[in-house]
Amino acid sequence: MVQQIKGPIRLNRKCNSTQVFVKGGLTHCIDNCKAVTMCGEVEVPYEHLDICRVCNASGQNCRIDNSTEAGEGIQNSDFIFYVSARQTERCHKGLTVAYAAHCQQEATLDRPIAGHANLCPDSISTKPQELQTLISTVKHEILHALGFSVSLYAFFRDAKGKPRTPRKPDTGKPHLNEKLQIHQWSNNTIRKVIRENWSVRGGHVRREIDMMVTPKVVEEVRKHFNCDKLEGAELEDQGGEGTALTHWEKRILENEAMTGTHTQSPIFSHITLALMEDSGWYKPNYSMANSLSWGKGLGCNFVMRSCKDWIQLNNAKGHSIHPFCSKVKQEPLQTECTNDRTSVALCNLIRHETELPSKYQNFDSINDIKEGDEGYYGGSVSLADHCPYIQEFTWRNKNIIVRGSHCNFVENNPRSFRAPIKCICS
Repeated sequence: MVQQIKGPIRLNRKCNSTQVFVKGGLTHCIDNCKAVTMCGEVEVPYEHLDICRVCNASGQNCRIDNSTEAGEGIQNSDFIFYVSARQTERCHKGLTVAYAAHCQQEATLDRPIAGHANLCPDSISTKPQELQTLISTVKHEILHALGFSVSLYAFFRDAKGKPRTPRKPDTGKPHLNEKLQIHQWSNNTIRKVIRENWSVRGGHVRREIDMMVTPKVVEEVRKHFNCDKLEGAELEDQGGEGTALTHWEKRILENEAMTGTHTQSPIFSHITLALMEDSGWYKPNYSMANSLSWGKGLGCNFVMRSCKDWIQLNNAKGHSIHPFCSKVKQEPLQTECTNDRTSVALCNLIRHETELPSKYQNFDSINDIKEGDEGYYGGSVSLADHCPYIQEFTWRNKNIIVRGSHCNFVENNPRSFRAPIKCICS
């Protein structure tokens, strides 16, 4: 369910100048509007555009540019989503598969009413077994445009429609963070939390964490991990612009679909739906969420301490270190099953070419590894803080998955079996 607006959706025309004036909730350009308005990589059709409103350079003499007309707009809709598939410059940064953002917000409650996504063709597999991953990617990008975005957190509202972040009296918008060039959220949306004794190889470090601390998110994340003192849901701190702060932390929510990279069996959980509810713009149907098994019920030691701590504590007690692991990936491969027994898997603990940063060194010793070399070993997924874990086995070509090991893939089943098909460890 969505906080609806009245009338058709029409998009503001882009301005030639970066400076704009907001009068009565309406955007005004200085002197004139651009001839073409883009939403991401897509040119917005004339029919979707509003009239051009302009002021002079001092914000006076504001008027309608009579050389423009308003298009029909989009009737009976809550959101316009423009999709492109272009191999842009941004596609070449890192391992980018797709990217998205909102293009416009409505004036009353700041809800996004238009957004875009671009799918990077060179990073998209069209193989049938990757269809579910592609669908998950598109859903992931839609959620970014709808609200799960560093550029929208400052506009979140509570259940009564009151802004969670104070607004400037002159513009009605939150203060701008000049360094990041985004509107700055308040501490009741995202708060920095300090972990004073974060265990790493050879000792402890002080770790600063950004936590989403809105009410429903706190409720759901505490319930999931069975940890009543957990401050909120940890946000990703790596990956740079476009990844950090705009995704859940991979270490503790590995296959939640709103983490920063796809690795296996993406799940849209209650925690993600809770964030959408806490935006103040949506009322999710929680029965549509998937069940997330990663970290479920493992308690405060799992979610509030390093994976090194978790591995050591459980090894000392003779308990399983799941979902982490400590078998180095080497020939011959030692395969096992994923926790849900849907795929063949491997421990992704590997030797890296260079020594890992100290805060990501998670072993004091590793079986059959020379003493002193431990700093080179860690999980292959950097966003998971190089914590090694059991990951679905895949075959890749130029970093694109060409075949997975999921039991339900037809090519992985030379014989016919009645569903559900499960992986069995010998």
